[in-house]
Amino acid sequence: MKKKQTDKTYLFETARVPKAVLSLAIPTIISQIISLVYNMADTFFVGQLGDPNQVAAVSLVAPLMLVLTALANLFGIGAASTASRFIGAKKNDSARQATAFGFYAAMAVAALLSVLSLFFSGLFLDMLGAIGEMRDHAGEYMFWVIGMGAIPSLLSLVLSHFIRADGAPKIAGFGLSMGGLLNLVLDPIFIFDFGLGMGVAGAALATFVANMFTLFYFLRYFSKNKKETAIGLHPRWFTAKQEISGQVLIIGLPGMLQTLLASVSNAALNQLAKGFGGEAVAALGIVKKIDTIPMSVTIGIAQGVMPLLGYNYAAKNHIRMRNAAKFALALAIGFSVFCAAAFILFAPFFVKLFMQETVTVTHGIFFLRIMCLSTPMMAVGFHMITLFQAAGQSRPALVLSVFRKGLIDIPLMLMLNYLLPLTGLAFVQPATEFIAMSTAIIFYIRFTRRITIRNR
Repeated sequence: MKKKQTDKTYLFETARVPKAVLSLAIPTIISQIISLVYNMADTFFVGQLGDPNQVAAVSLVAPLMLVLTALANLFGIGAASTASRFIGAKKNDSARQATAFGFYAAMAVAALLSVLSLFFSGLFLDMLGAIGEMRDHAGEYMFWVIGMGAIPSLLSLVLSHFIRADGAPKIAGFGLSMGGLLNLVLDPIFIFDFGLGMGVAGAALATFVANMFTLFYFLRYFSKNKKETAIGLHPRWFTAKQEISGQVLIIGLPGMLQTLLASVSNAALNQLAKGFGGEAVAALGIVKKIDTIPMSVTIGIAQGVMPLLGYNYAAKNHIRMRNAAKFALALAIGFSVFCAAAFILFAPFFVKLFMQETVTVTHGIFFLRIMCLSTPMMAVGFHMITLFQAAGQSRPALVLSVFRKGLIDIPLMLMLNYLLPLTGLAFVQPATEFIAMSTAIIFYIRFTRRITIRNR
């Protein structure tokens, strides 16, 4: 026990910044990539059926999956960031109260979403823009990933944040990775005729089973380490006191809005694209999947380094915090630039990995080459939001989250789609991310000036 606590303190306090960042970020990056692969696997394997309507169904339900991620950000990132600052300030009981609140609040909200999706599935499908044959497939997919799967999906994400805050990123990475690999194994068995032959419903069932596995693995970790961890899952630690719940919700709110507004944005994008046929919706869905490769690495770096930033901010080691943030951002930008170049040069290859249908491929190549230009700018904006969340600076994080999705991109969608039908939709993401990045840099300069003045 003593050695384990010493190892955690070493990474947070004394290890060289590159080593500390990489030790915390690499397991998270790996888990993000594997999670990305298994999320893309649904689109890939369903695409092998050669039915654009089933591929479109996966894309149509994607906004609801983003809702679960948004809630994981609210309760998971909010509680984990709060706990990291409490741990840095040597207030472990408060850290346990913050995480217990996040865990049980997430469980209650997931249960509510599950019930609503089961009893009002038609209303959900209407809001997602599901029509014709796409509607039936989307309903099958939604049953397993939301109706039955909301609780295990949300809680596994929340617990992964908690485990990283506890200084055990390898455990969080392993659990998410093993769940992702299980999904990859089950997808072809459940989807195709040589297995269960369930089609798109089989992809959803595979996701449900994988999330259940991950949830049980994380719960087992906390059960075995309950005397050593500063994370509280026992009901006795639950509290709704404002000084605890308020911090969790305020810090988690920007992350939730960022993802929730992305869900609204994707739904709006699908609504506009569906007027051009299922091929256009399928192409945008495929490009969104490909485009998440650099974003997943960015998220992995940011989520991995967040406990380090929060711990050092609370411990008033602001120089170490800034150095860690700069190193992490440099990694994210470098990888994003590499991905953008690869997507531009080899767009046909990436799109055809998912589907060979001619119209879908043609749309997809054009969309990918334009939309990928936003990835380096996206890395800057997202890392700035993460830094502010780690430091408990809710206002700039909230403003940047709203800027990135919802406030700017939806009006741009309407305008550009009117001026350049369908093709204009591809330019929305780069324009939005440029505005968000510029705003983020302004906030960061102000934040670092305040810290410099305090340290004098």
